[in-house]
Amino acid sequence: MAAAPGNAGNEGKGGRVRVRDFLRHDGIAFDSPDDRLSPDDTLMKGKFLHRELRRGLVLHVSDAIEERAFTATSLLPEELSCIFFLEGSVDLSIGDRRFAFQADRSAVRGVAIMNACPENFERASRGGQHLRHLVVSATPEWLHRDALEAVADTTGGARLLRDHLSEHRWTLTPRMMELVRQIFSPSPLIPELRDLYLEGRAVELVAETMAAVLQADRRGAGGTLLSRQDAICLSRARDFIAARATEALSVETIAREAGISASGLQRLFRVAENRSVFDYVRNIRLERAFAALDRENVTVQEASAIAGYTSAANFATAFRRRFGIVPTAVRKADPR
Repeated sequence: MAAAPGNAGNEGKGGRVRVRDFLRHDGIAFDSPDDRLSPDDTLMKGKFLHRELRRGLVLHVSDAIEERAFTATSLLPEELSCIFFLEGSVDLSIGDRRFAFQADRSAVRGVAIMNACPENFERASRGGQHLRHLVVSATPEWLHRDALEAVADTTGGARLLRDHLSEHRWTLTPRMMELVRQIFSPSPLIPELRDLYLEGRAVELVAETMAAVLQADRRGAGGTLLSRQDAICLSRARDFIAARATEALSVETIAREAGISASGLQRLFRVAENRSVFDYVRNIRLERAFAALDRENVTVQEASAIAGYTSAANFATAFRRRFGIVPTAVRKADPR
């Protein structure tokens, strides 16, 4: 998940990303609110690194000033993105999901996003900010071959790779902070060892990321760990909801399919999702309504039905609470 077109050899403080750097890349569309931009105008300047360290393992580092606002769109392949923001903010859209990244000066947080199938990708830059961030991207093939052996719970790791557009956030451990620091400020080495140095730290960051995600998946409120049987029941419930989200669902029906009592299912969702089963189902339906408005140009009334609302007004209220915008702002103009 690169922030901008990169050049494997583009390192150093004098690096620049110009409009033409986007225009020359096939598959990348570029737009800006400033229609006076020329191909030679600078969008970002500073230090950049974009390099495939090993087949299926890519490192992207930016320590740069964004001089202008712009939007770049492309096709994002299947990959796990491990994202670390130290300064600045960026808005992303992957498929029908929107993600906001904002550096937290009090505690650096990591974000892991699993893209289980190719999706449209859009990055919106605000301009006028210092952006310092690091992204390690790994393909499913690389993860199966090299990373899953680094964590004990390979079953959970396999489920993570199937969890399309799942998002996991956590506060970095001191070790992860040190790895990020070393990548931004590597020790002086002969050039032949630089890639090996970066690869070792990138691999460890992926392993630490997967361990953090899997630990969070097993850990609930108050530090309670889910038993293996509880984790299986929770996974069954999530899969059943995903497959039947458009149907009338009750907690009892979901619990029966998951092999647990209704009260036990509510407990699992409170622990693992920090929400009730009903809130979880409603969130899934709202996300599908968003996708229908954005991609299929359905009416607000139709989107309301997809989300399970009989009242368009109630749907609009819930939609705005979830996404921060009203449904009519998403729906594309009818070409007819």
